[in-house]
Amino acid sequence: MTDASLAAARHDLARAYAGGAPGVLVSGLVWLIAGTIWQLHGTTAAFAALFFGGMMIHPLGVLIERAAFKAPRATIGKPLETLAIEATIPLFVGVLIAWVLLIRAPDLAIPTFAAIVGARYFLFRTMYGDIAYWALGGAILLVAALALFGIGLPLNLGILVGIIELIAAALILQRWRARR
Repeated sequence: MTDASLAAARHDLARAYAGGAPGVLVSGLVWLIAGTIWQLHGTTAAFAALFFGGMMIHPLGVLIERAAFKAPRATIGKPLETLAIEATIPLFVGVLIAWVLLIRAPDLAIPTFAAIVGARYFLFRTMYGDIAYWALGGAILLVAALALFGIGLPLNLGILVGIIELIAAALILQRWRARR
C-alpha cells in the first residue's frame, strides 16, 4: 500500500466510522457499567459485563455512526477494516487469558482485560491516522499496569477506564470533525 493509498483508505475508514469515536464511546459506557457492577456485585459479574458488553461495541457503534452521523459504508478503507478484524484474534486470546485469571487470580482478571483493550487501541492509529489512539491506549495501559502491580487507583479500574474512553471519544470526535 502506498502512502497515498493508505491516506485515502484512512480517510474513507474515518468517514465511515466517524473517526472511531462512537465505538470508543460505547466501549467507555461498557466499562462504566462494568465498573459499577464490579463495585456492587464483584469481579465475576463485572467480567461478564465486559465480555457481553464488549460484543455490543461494534454493532452499537455502527448504529450510532449511521443514525447520528449518516456515515456511509467504507469502500477503499476495506484493507484497514480487514486489519481491525485480524486484530480481533489477539483480543480474543487476551480475553481467554483474562478469563483463566478470573479463575486462578481474580484480582488480575479485569486489569489484564484493560491492558488488552489498551494495547489494541495502538492499532487504531494505523487504521484512522489519528495519534489520539496512541494516547488513549497509553492511558489505559498505564492504569491497567498500576492495577496489575497492586498500586492503588483513585477509582475502581472499570470506572477509570470508562472515564478515559469517554474523554477520548469526545476528543477523537472533535479531531475527526476538524479533519473532515
